[in-house]
Amino acid sequence: MTSDDFYILTETMQKFGGHFCAKLADAIRAADSTNKHRILHAFPEMIRDYGPESQFAKAMLADKENV
Repeated sequence: MTSDDFYILTETMQKFGGHFCAKLADAIRAADSTNKHRILHAFPEMIRDYGPESQFAKAMLADKENV
């Protein structure tokens, strides 16, 4: 994942996820590359549900384009 992908992932997790998801986004942002990989490996559904190709990300990016 690129740095832009991580930004999109964590932004959509913060905006559309619940409390745990938002805290996990904080952890991803604070993690070094090894721990970031460990978190994403442990929660692959986060990439699927909130990553750059997810419906949440597409909706968020569309909203930003319309502003």
